[in-house]
Amino acid sequence: MKPLVVFAVLAPLVLPDAALAQMRPQPRQQPSSQGAAPSAEITERLVLTPPAGWQIQGNSVGQVTITRQMFPPGQTSETWTEMMSVQVIADSKAAARDFIQGIIETSRTNCEASGPSPVTEGLTNGYPVSTLTVTCTKGRKSGHGGLVAVKAIRGKAALYVIQRVWRGPAFGRNEPAPIPDSMLHEWSGFLRGVSVCDPAQPAHPCPNGTP
Repeated sequence: MKPLVVFAVLAPLVLPDAALAQMRPQPRQQPSSQGAAPSAEITERLVLTPPAGWQIQGNSVGQVTITRQMFPPGQTSETWTEMMSVQVIADSKAAARDFIQGIIETSRTNCEASGPSPVTEGLTNGYPVSTLTVTCTKGRKSGHGGLVAVKAIRGKAALYVIQRVWRGPAFGRNEPAPIPDSMLHEWSGFLRGVSVCDPAQPAHPCPNGTP
């Protein structure tokens, strides 16, 4: 079985020898005061199984956002044709639908023609989820065609956003993105397996084997 990657809010990424990648939860630091109660541990986490051989090659940490970028074997942040972005946004007001709407607006600005699918909304493991795909016929600056599939999960502690992205030759407005069916099938299965869980909350159980 492939290793799980477990992301929890606002903590560093660890890659132990057992190939289990985790972002351990760390409560935000509060101003010290005598007799103040310690901050509660954040137990909510994002769980996903990355494709075999993919490696983290890009990291970004902001005040409330952690972003990790992963690439297939033999590809880099400069040469990639396929990549994955994982974001943990520790903002209680960040909505999944609003984030996805931002992707639609960005594609319309940056692409000669963009083709967003209808936004799908529902629940996964008791958490609100929004999903979307967007095609880009040709980037105005890059000249590349593109396709992105997005899954945004609104957890209690954070908004979790996973994007699978392809870039390649430009294509026509009325043409499909030139992506193999096998890649789209793999993307679909991968995104279905992405979830948020909380071992402290029976309403949001974690998969067996999740640390």
